Amino acid sequence: MLCNIRVFTSRLAEIKQKQEILNPLKFTYALLALLLPLSQAARGADLVDIYQAAEISDARFREVLATHRATLQAIPQARALLLPSINLTADSSSVDQSISSQGFGAAGDVGFNTHGYLLDLSQPIFRLDRILSFNQSESVVEQSATNVEAARQDLMIRVAERYFNALRAQDDIDFARAEEVALKRQLEQAEQRFEVGLIAITDVQEARAGFDRSTAGVILAVNQLDNANEALREVTGEYADRYAVLTDAMQLVEPNPDNIEAWTTRSREQNLTVRSTQKEVEVARQQINVEMAGHSPTLDLRAQHGFNSTGGRFGGAQTHTTSVGVELAVPIFSGGLVTSRTREAHENFNATMEKLEQAYRQAQRQTREAYLGVISGISQVKALKQALVSSETALQATEAGFEVGTRTAVDLVASQRLLLQARRDYSSARYDYLLDTLRLKQAAGTLAVEDLQLINAWLE
Repeated sequence: MLCNIRVFTSRLAEIKQKQEILNPLKFTYALLALLLPLSQAARGADLVDIYQAAEISDARFREVLATHRATLQAIPQARALLLPSINLTADSSSVDQSISSQGFGAAGDVGFNTHGYLLDLSQPIFRLDRILSFNQSESVVEQSATNVEAARQDLMIRVAERYFNALRAQDDIDFARAEEVALKRQLEQAEQRFEVGLIAITDVQEARAGFDRSTAGVILAVNQLDNANEALREVTGEYADRYAVLTDAMQLVEPNPDNIEAWTTRSREQNLTVRSTQKEVEVARQQINVEMAGHSPTLDLRAQHGFNSTGGRFGGAQTHTTSVGVELAVPIFSGGLVTSRTREAHENFNATMEKLEQAYRQAQRQTREAYLGVISGISQVKALKQALVSSETALQATEAGFEVGTRTAVDLVASQRLLLQARRDYSSARYDYLLDTLRLKQAAGTLAVEDLQLINAWLE
């Protein structure tokens, strides 16, 4: 929060310095834009807030976007090889001649200048390799666009995993502190009983060791939360003061369709890693044809216009030259280069086919793991919810016994500790269920921001 306030103050000073506020209406708009992040920090960041910040700041995702923008240039570069090229060359030289033998005229030294230019236009008429490369560039761009969508889905999963890890860490802190309180009570009771001679000193030492372990557990839990915050900052570029927590409004929804084979088939068709690899296979197949086209003849239209001025022993001359024609080149032998490159392209194609098979298998494994995780997660959440109810009932019974003197304060704290543990396990199971739901949709290639928004509706 303090960091956000400093950013707000700094930004407001920049606006005043640059004189960006020209009237009260613009000032109001600028002020609202600066106050929005502060209001988000006050209510706590939720899953969509974190994802939107990560979409802008995550270096891994931005790297993929930059790579895609660079790949987009493959099409105009391939098209340029099919368009005319025009070159202009010019030269100017100073020539000194020393004539020692006499043919016509007297011997002696002669000096003169030569200069000229040549305008050359070339238009490919038939270049099979360039035509195939242009078609290949479209497949390269399509593969890159698929990689962007795959990176976007990967970012959603990474954000969700780190967000729920932060919530887990917060739950662990609550549990560790409750355990510390319970063991502190036990230590105090052990010391009191030792003072009146009811127990040995070893019992006190054992209780103290348990309390010390619980204190170390609190420190570890706090450190884990700090690490979770750092993991989120890695993708968002900033810290969040608080996180919206999962409420009881969350619903347990079974996969639709409720058939693992249907999800597996969908993943083989729609999984973005599979689709990207399929495009890579197509690019490799096209590269074979590009290399084989090195054996094809080429036909170009050539037009040239030149001027040359020169001097000499017998006077100067100026020449204007214009020519238009076609050039046919038939490759006969290149030392086996084309054949070797074609074999290389074939092997690269074989490698991408193996990569595609690996992508199929990986998509199938991820889909089936996530599907089974969702199904088992529903049962686990229901079971742990019932265990939570039982823990609450047990706590009520312990509280009643404490009021009538049949239970001690240590019993009460221990019962509260068990209730907190049941809540922690119940929350952790719900986090796992939600993550498996997102992973299942990612494996099927259907994960979208709307899925994060649905989960976000269950946070407050």
